[in-house]
Amino acid sequence: MINNWESFEINYCRIERLYDRKIERVLSTSYLFIYINSGEGLLSIDIEKFLFRKGDLLFIPAECTYHLQFKNTCCIDYYFLQFQVYQAREISIDTYKKVKLKKENNFLQSFVLQPVDKIPTLLDELLALERDKLTNNHFLKQAKIAMIFHYFMSNQQQTAPKDTMLAIEETKKYLENHYHETISTALLAKKVGLSPKYYSQLFKKEYGIGVQDFLTEIRIGKAKELLVKTSNSLRVIATSVGYADEFYLSRVFKKIVGIPPTNYRKKRELKIASYDFSTTGHLLALHIIPYAAPLHPKWTRYYYQFFHDDILVHLNAYKIHSQWESNIQKLSEEKPDKIIAKDDISDKEKQALEKIAPVYYYHVQNCSWKSQLLEIASYIHCEMDAEYFLKVYENKVNETKKLLQEQLEKETVLVVSIFKNTLVLNRSRTAIDLVYQDLGFSSAQPKEDIQLNETISLSYLVSLNPTYLFLNIRQDIDTIGFWEKLKCSKEWNRIKAVKSKKVAFIQSDPWNEYSASSHLRVLHNIQELMVEKVQAN
Repeated sequence: MINNWESFEINYCRIERLYDRKIERVLSTSYLFIYINSGEGLLSIDIEKFLFRKGDLLFIPAECTYHLQFKNTCCIDYYFLQFQVYQAREISIDTYKKVKLKKENNFLQSFVLQPVDKIPTLLDELLALERDKLTNNHFLKQAKIAMIFHYFMSNQQQTAPKDTMLAIEETKKYLENHYHETISTALLAKKVGLSPKYYSQLFKKEYGIGVQDFLTEIRIGKAKELLVKTSNSLRVIATSVGYADEFYLSRVFKKIVGIPPTNYRKKRELKIASYDFSTTGHLLALHIIPYAAPLHPKWTRYYYQFFHDDILVHLNAYKIHSQWESNIQKLSEEKPDKIIAKDDISDKEKQALEKIAPVYYYHVQNCSWKSQLLEIASYIHCEMDAEYFLKVYENKVNETKKLLQEQLEKETVLVVSIFKNTLVLNRSRTAIDLVYQDLGFSSAQPKEDIQLNETISLSYLVSLNPTYLFLNIRQDIDTIGFWEKLKCSKEWNRIKAVKSKKVAFIQSDPWNEYSASSHLRVLHNIQELMVEKVQAN
């Protein structure tokens, strides 16, 4: 906890009042306050979730992903306040440098603060100053954001008043922490002061899953972890996760997972760590679930959704190449049997990895994903699985070509990404390999000019004039703001694909990943975007 704030500076960025924009999961490029004038729902920050309601002040740290979900039945009205936090850090005796704080959450006690009686007046005044546009208003804006931040910091310790849904949220946390105990719906309902039937209805309505099903998910997830990480007997594991005996655990485990716990343990005997997204994609194509891998609900959404409980060690998935020390530390603690990584990481990383376990580096430069898959398969003795996957992929390519025969003959295509205020062609090798080579789409750009990760101007994009666009918009505040302006511009609306409404929005996951699994998933995505749209029309 920070005790001395004299070296810190709070800088105002902007404020908006919004009435109907529901924020999908995006990256926060600055710190945010969101004040709820009207509405209630769920705030997700990375993997944590918080209920909010009218009158709450929500805090979003910099460089995290967040998602604001309002209930459909409520009226939406909230303030959106963006600011930065800087610290003056001493370089020499007389020299200081102002450093923007990122991931500095140690001054926080809560993400949702209630009640906040003084905040609405300050926000109204700040919004009025924003709309006034007078130059000297800058100082008043700085004063207002400082007052709001001071109020937030001074009131973090206060206890929020309870309501029914907040109490139900506490029972959910109780389940997550006491899964090993005997827990009945009646016990949880009593904590909230509701009848078991009504409590169960509210819980399922709020979280989309029944109370006992949620408890079972937690217990089976913990059982998976103990099966892989320990040599404990099934009887000990059953007791550890809240089941009376190993026979009942086995019945429930097989029903949920599809195989008995003993078979699951045998399949996971070799603890292989994946050091990056692409390695995870290659391993999963070989039916190998990594023991450790970078995992995040936004950056690796598919892997997080389907393999969250099976990948037991979750490495950091944000800026993994520049902020890799934390992943090295975690792998050192978890002790995998083997590590698989790309050969283009730094020598310093390699030295650190090799102190943990045997490391296999597969080739990246001038090496196709198919060659990478076969190389990894050879190392872990899964050559037959690799050959089978490649046959499945080729069959899927041929199937997609037949379904898209008309589009392949007439469309000229581009794959464009928007990052902040920049347009980029072919941000990943997947776009070039799959769209132009495997499927054989005609590029709106001359074939000899195609290159990876090419920054272009809007005027150049207009001159290429594609008839079909695959468009990826990075989900952060700055990029979304740029996109809102771009899509209304005359130049953008001159493009044939835009005029004919042939712009398909794509996600970074899987399009920016270069692996066996990502290629198959992109093929599925192209079918969904192009075939189903044609059939619907």
